[in-house]
Amino acid sequence: MKSLPSPASLVRSLVGQLAIAVLVPLLLIVAGDIYGGARTLKTAVRENIQSSVIKTSQLLNLTASTYLSNDDLSTLDIFFSEMLSESDNRGLAYVIIGRSDGDPLINTLGIGRAVPPPDLPATYEEAALRGIIHVRNPLFLPGRAVGYLQYGLATGDMIAAIDHEQRRALWLSGSIALVAAVVAVILAAKISRQLRAFIAASKEVAFGRYDRKVQVSGADELAKLAEHFNRMSEAVQSKIQEVTELNQTLEARVRERTRELEHANTLLQSNLLQLNEAKDQIVRSEKLAGLGALVAGVAHELNTPIGNAVTLASMLENDANGVIAKYQDGSLRRSELEKHVTAARDASQMLMRNLQRASELIVSFKTVAVDQTSEQRRRFNLQQTLNELVISVGPTLRRTPFRIELSVPPDLECNSYPGPLNQVITNLVTNGIAHAFEGRSEGCMTLSAERDPNHSEWIVIRFADDGIGIAPEHLRRIFDPFFTTKLGHGGSGLGLHISHNIVEGLLGGRIEVSSTPGQGTTFSIRIPTNAPESTAGNDS
Repeated sequence: MKSLPSPASLVRSLVGQLAIAVLVPLLLIVAGDIYGGARTLKTAVRENIQSSVIKTSQLLNLTASTYLSNDDLSTLDIFFSEMLSESDNRGLAYVIIGRSDGDPLINTLGIGRAVPPPDLPATYEEAALRGIIHVRNPLFLPGRAVGYLQYGLATGDMIAAIDHEQRRALWLSGSIALVAAVVAVILAAKISRQLRAFIAASKEVAFGRYDRKVQVSGADELAKLAEHFNRMSEAVQSKIQEVTELNQTLEARVRERTRELEHANTLLQSNLLQLNEAKDQIVRSEKLAGLGALVAGVAHELNTPIGNAVTLASMLENDANGVIAKYQDGSLRRSELEKHVTAARDASQMLMRNLQRASELIVSFKTVAVDQTSEQRRRFNLQQTLNELVISVGPTLRRTPFRIELSVPPDLECNSYPGPLNQVITNLVTNGIAHAFEGRSEGCMTLSAERDPNHSEWIVIRFADDGIGIAPEHLRRIFDPFFTTKLGHGGSGLGLHISHNIVEGLLGGRIEVSSTPGQGTTFSIRIPTNAPESTAGNDS
């Protein structure tokens, strides 16, 4: 036996909500009808009381004035007694006629019984509910008032009639509400049966019985809903069958795609390895190309002082041979010896200057070349290192209309990697020559350095040019590998990428670029004076 649903579950159910939606408005209508009937009945009672009081007062006053005008009190007393004894006058309970001073002349209540206090007109309704209304009015004779007339108006029949009407209204309203409730319950039960059938079918469909159908009966909205539910179940069953058939071939397709992905992954790994090897080769080529340019420039620079030294040495040799020959045959004069000594001194001085110049170039070349081909860590003076770098790139610049200016204080000491730092600056100079002054006949590059004013253990190196600048769409990609605007014209796109990796990796710093088209470009390199430890270099 099923247990009855709780009130809370009944309110939450659709059937309960439907029953409430039908019954509540109906009960409100019945309550309104009962309330309106009570108000109408109360008004009717009030009007009936007023009318009865007025008519009774007029009748009794007219009767009493007729007998009192002839001073016939005995006949009037007999008349009132007979009137009260008649059954059709049972609404009148008693009659009292008294003087103006209050003493009764006629009292149908009996001798010795006190006169009840009269009710005010405003309390007639309350008195009617009590069962009797005590009414007192002045008693008038033609031209004068002779006393008062008081009577009791019984309301028992009126109260009984009111109770009867109220019971009848309640019974009628209750019957209507009961019939409406029965109709609502029948409709709700019908809807509930259909909904339970839908719920049961939905549960079975949820557990995989897609052939479950809902019985269709009638032609109302629930029947149409059942038809659509059955169609949906058939569609779901068809889709499930399609998915099952698809899953049967999915495993083979997955295996095939897995083999394809493994093959593609192998190719990607091979290509990545080749790209890394190509990148390493390009980096080595960049270094060797820079070193080759350095060698060519230094060789060109050495050609002049060494050539001059050879010429002077040859001249001194010829002059010395002539002096020796004259000395041996005894024809050497004092003036010729003095001239030879003076010429030898001047030639020796010129020879020393040229050889010293060649020695300086060789020392600079040796330092820069060793640094650029190694990542040896050592202590160095930044001004001296950058000055040697400027000297080494001097031959390259002298073949162009451009120049470089150096501004570095002499007190900047570093414990870092001068070779990679020189490579970074060399790449910036090379990049500036190739890109910054395109279409211009002159230009200036500035290489400066200073101690960071906010952190004394850091140095800021700035490389700036007054060239054409960098386009905004290129500025954010300037450090990307293989990005160049000179592709196919000698640019590899790796110079600035290598510089970026060196600064932010080995040197432990930051490199940033800012540029305004037409006004030049500035590279800012911020590095610590004491570079972080790296496995790439060896401390000296």
